[in-house]
Amino acid sequence: MSQINNKPLLMTSDKYVMLRQKYDYNSPDCKLEIVKTGNIYNVGKFIGIFAREVPNGNPNGINIRRFESIVQEVFQDCYAAFISNNLTDNHIINLKQISSAIVYWKMTSQGGRAKLKMDNVLAKWNADTVNQLMNAYEKKDMSLFRIGGVRIPTATTFMRFLFPNDFGVMDSRVVGNHTQPNGITALSLRKDGYINDTKQNVIKYETEYTIFLRSQAAYLNELGIKFKDVDDRGKIFLSKFRASDIEMSLF
Repeated sequence: MSQINNKPLLMTSDKYVMLRQKYDYNSPDCKLEIVKTGNIYNVGKFIGIFAREVPNGNPNGINIRRFESIVQEVFQDCYAAFISNNLTDNHIINLKQISSAIVYWKMTSQGGRAKLKMDNVLAKWNADTVNQLMNAYEKKDMSLFRIGGVRIPTATTFMRFLFPNDFGVMDSRVVGNHTQPNGITALSLRKDGYINDTKQNVIKYETEYTIFLRSQAAYLNELGIKFKDVDDRGKIFLSKFRASDIEMSLF
């Protein structure tokens, strides 16, 4: 999709920058603990995931870029051990921790449902879950991230954190306020706007939604547009747009 309603951008570049810099979705109660496997750099207990700066009152908090790097590091480490048949208990502990944190982060805005959904993933976890996650990671297959009751919106969150350049969360707010009204997506939705967990919606994540995110990011980058963000070390820098950043702007 190269043009939206005969325009290359859904919004002006200035508005994309402004909205991305205002993005402020935080999960202050999200907890994860990463243990040493021999190859993991980000070891320790982390409490709280924040959009940009980590508040002074949260000494163990991390920002979203740091969480991205931890998610990617854990999956890469687990996958390397998995394909070499060297997966240990510690690898699986880390995979459980990062997977439940992704679910919790996504559901934070829904209050008590965050813990319920996370607990459900852990309760249903088994050896097949590990195989499924490793397969999903290898194939970049969103549908395979639907573990333990996880449905499409949360499954796309795995894709967003693992591959932020190319994917974003397919959230009902973005869909309801932007992609559906503008004819970018034609998803099956409930009356309340919830994205139905259907095969067609899985396909349309790749063929409609993701293509839109990538095309918007590519066009902004062609124009040389950048926005101020905070990197995984807490330093302000100018960033190009990724697919995930387009979704964050529209959220």
